[in-house]
Amino acid sequence: MFITILHGDHEKTLFNSHCKVEALLNSIKQCCGCEPEGMIELADESGQLKNLLQYPHLYASELLKPRETYIPFAVTRPEGSSEPVFVALLKDDEVIDSKFLEKNKQNRNESNTDRRVLTDYIEA
Repeated sequence: MFITILHGDHEKTLFNSHCKVEALLNSIKQCCGCEPEGMIELADESGQLKNLLQYPHLYASELLKPRETYIPFAVTRPEGSSEPVFVALLKDDEVIDSKFLEKNKQNRNESNTDRRVLTDYIEA
């Protein structure tokens, strides 16, 4: 089971999703040049967060669809804020553009309350 991660400047990397979420996210962080102690999350191309950080000991293949493409986001929590901030780990403006944000907004309207979407956290 493989997934594609978009990162950097038009880069795509295949990852095996048949491993624990924690191991997958650590591999992605290493590939994207993130700090080892930093947190990342994945979103699909429609902007729907996968909430992998909530399930570090599950197999990623249980939560992610095979052969799908995902975008990694660095997750930070500014001082004095209870809401996390998501920053895309790619420089590809063609992926995070007005269409991406519009899809995200539609997902937000359709999603239930425990699923986060990225519209509030992305500056296009």
